[in-house]
Amino acid sequence: MLKETYLANLATIPIEAVGIRVARPSILAPAESLLADWKAKRITWAEYELRFRKEMLSNPNAVNYMRAIKELATKVDVYLYCYEKRPPCHRFILIDLIQGLE
Repeated sequence: MLKETYLANLATIPIEAVGIRVARPSILAPAESLLADWKAKRITWAEYELRFRKEMLSNPNAVNYMRAIKELATKVDVYLYCYEKRPPCHRFILIDLIQGLE
């Protein structure tokens, strides 16, 4: 099953689970320019989400990695983790993207 957590909770995931870092420098992290726009409040979360989805889905390597994560999650619990404790965080968008892949 695909799940999420944040860096400070990483030690609490079950030993048989797989943790996948989606923070920089991961291929599944947002581009620096996108993150900078969000942090500087130049864009809304809705705009961030649209740009992030486009960024991920237009990158064949990211799509392949997300497909591999989806397959792995059929066998073991997979936790995507990042720095943010709660939403908004791109890992929640990634879960949605991964679950929606064919």
